[in-house]
Amino acid sequence: MNAPEAVGGRIELLTPGRKRLVRIASRLLPGWTARQAEHLLLRPRRRRGRSAEVLDAWGRRAELEVDGARLVSWRIGPAAAPTVLLVHGWGGYGAQLAGFVPGLLAAGHAVVLFDHLGHGDSERAAAALPTFIAGLAAAAAHQGSVAGVIAHSMGAAATLHALREARLTTPRAVLIGAPGNFEIHLRTLSRRVGLGQCAHRSLQRRLERRYVPVSDLDRLEGLPIESCRALLVHDRDDQEVDVVQLGLLADAWPGARRLETQGWGHHRILRAPEVIDAAVRFVTGGGD
Repeated sequence: MNAPEAVGGRIELLTPGRKRLVRIASRLLPGWTARQAEHLLLRPRRRRGRSAEVLDAWGRRAELEVDGARLVSWRIGPAAAPTVLLVHGWGGYGAQLAGFVPGLLAAGHAVVLFDHLGHGDSERAAAALPTFIAGLAAAAAHQGSVAGVIAHSMGAAATLHALREARLTTPRAVLIGAPGNFEIHLRTLSRRVGLGQCAHRSLQRRLERRYVPVSDLDRLEGLPIESCRALLVHDRDDQEVDVVQLGLLADAWPGARRLETQGWGHHRILRAPEVIDAAVRFVTGGGD
């Protein structure tokens, strides 16, 4: 099987020849290879398209300041309606979750989408989990009250940690393709792009010096399991976040509902009708 390369919000396949080059470089120059991998992980390709124009026409734009940088968000729906946050993942943009909007509006809710820092129309910044957590917390605080969250990938990981740190309060959360253990996730990414053990360890040390120890990110105790209900969604064919992560999260969140799909992968799952329907019903209370 070919190995993937994390670019543009998804992991694209490397040719066998390029994978061999990465393996050779990681053995001969592990520090240099780790620096290149760090740059790739923190600076995803920015994808915009015309999504901002569509959201500007569909909703009300707001610009928030997060750690001195500008984060762009959009609110769609009545001002007094209960609000659901839609949170994209690494390398993505807010409009990727637009498929959930019609159902949420039909159920009488308003929706807030936003581009994380370093993504979409928001200002450039290092795209790491702490940055995601800060952006999510700012978007939630701007709304004042959040009736639910639907989050994908690293956006789902940020939601977990914002809930644990009480930077986000909500009664319902849908977490799609979420990495619950970053040590496993980072090791998987390293293996898939061909990083050797030395280069992988160097990459992890660089990230930990910049932010926090991976073990701190992997702490899942303290989740508000009594006050927040969760729906955990994962595809068995996810090639970016292994489906084993679903079990890890379910163990950390007793009572959470689980939905396993197949054939959608990591990104197309956001367009899966059964996922959209289940998430909308769950977050609006229609599935009770």
